[in-house]
Amino acid sequence: MKALKQYLTTYAEPEVEQLEGFPAEFSQGIVIPFYQEQPAALQRFCDFAAFHKACLLIAVINRPESDHDIQWAKTLLKTAAIKQGQALWQSANKNLTLIELDNHSALLLVDRCLDGIPIADHQGVGHARKIGADILCQLIAQDKVQSPWIANTDADAILPHNYIKTLAEYTAPVATKTAALVFPYQHIFIDNTPKLPTLLYEFALHYYVAGLQWAGSPYAYQTLGSTIAVNYYHYTMVRGFPKRSAAEDFYLLSKLAKTGAIVSLQQPLIELQARESTRVPFGTGPAVIKLADQDDLLSMPLYHPDSFAYLKFFLQLLQQLSIQRCDIATVCERIAQPISIDISLLLNIVNKLQLHQALQHCYQQGKTPAIRLQQLQHWFDGFKTLKFIHLLRDQQLGTVSYQRWLNGAYLFSGNDAMASLSRQIASE
Repeated sequence: MKALKQYLTTYAEPEVEQLEGFPAEFSQGIVIPFYQEQPAALQRFCDFAAFHKACLLIAVINRPESDHDIQWAKTLLKTAAIKQGQALWQSANKNLTLIELDNHSALLLVDRCLDGIPIADHQGVGHARKIGADILCQLIAQDKVQSPWIANTDADAILPHNYIKTLAEYTAPVATKTAALVFPYQHIFIDNTPKLPTLLYEFALHYYVAGLQWAGSPYAYQTLGSTIAVNYYHYTMVRGFPKRSAAEDFYLLSKLAKTGAIVSLQQPLIELQARESTRVPFGTGPAVIKLADQDDLLSMPLYHPDSFAYLKFFLQLLQQLSIQRCDIATVCERIAQPISIDISLLLNIVNKLQLHQALQHCYQQGKTPAIRLQQLQHWFDGFKTLKFIHLLRDQQLGTVSYQRWLNGAYLFSGNDAMASLSRQIASE
């Protein structure tokens, strides 16, 4: 547990030092960042926690430095569960307050908005998640929370009733090999948010993961922060959430995939309330807004399906190179091609990704093909995989529209989620 101790003493957020005297013990903790949210969202989570025994909610009330509006936070603190609940504990600096809920559950309010220090603009939601996750990690290490899972979600999420039960099923010793669990999700519509842009964007997310799965990528999973539960020990091994204003979930999972398995669950389903949002610079909210401004929504671009054939070919190339180090172009000629691969294009991308340097390193450090392959897979991580796809798009393959995808016959046909979304899109 050296990594755990080192992380909590060296890299964790200062809030973990304010937990002296924290009084209660809980079965499960859930971290939710709140920024510009309504009391109804917080009350929904308090009701969820009260339904389950000994559930700890960690609500990180935060705002960026550039936003001086705090009225929403004052309104949020008028949530019925807070007004009616008894304060069980408060940190010495009064920025952490534990509120009693029914059924031995509780709400821990973390103030990074009113009296607490706001978050740097460029650190955004990643920093907010890290604060809450670090607190929960410390409580797990102190045996004040029994579950090893740092459950993360967002204020727009509706958690299924068996969410905590599902996490409990992965607490056996074998779960230490699992770095993270990713819950399935779907968007629901409760107001006047346009449906079609949201459905199309969700389709694009599933489309990308389906392509990765078809190609055999070890990074084929969804990367939404509202659907992730992280094993606390693996969390410390990668030094927690990146302090980023967006894509913190993507980068966290990419690092976690190098320490253990990322398990994509088939159920239960988390519902995400569709809404147009500018809380983060990119991601679902801004993407939906941008898509809604287009004249022809069905022309939404998707990565060309052949991109995933190139990816499949490249992953086979890495496997062959881990067995025997030889000329990359020669190995390319030997590999059976799923489509007509432009070897010159692939070699150009190989140079941009600096595969030669990665090979040199893995042959210096790896004594067996299995170790070398693992090192190459860690090098060619989720970020480099996305970069590989973008290079193919920008240099030659371009994109296909959603409409063309529907009418085309391509190498992979997607999955049930894509089929369901296509039916919903057609009905709009």
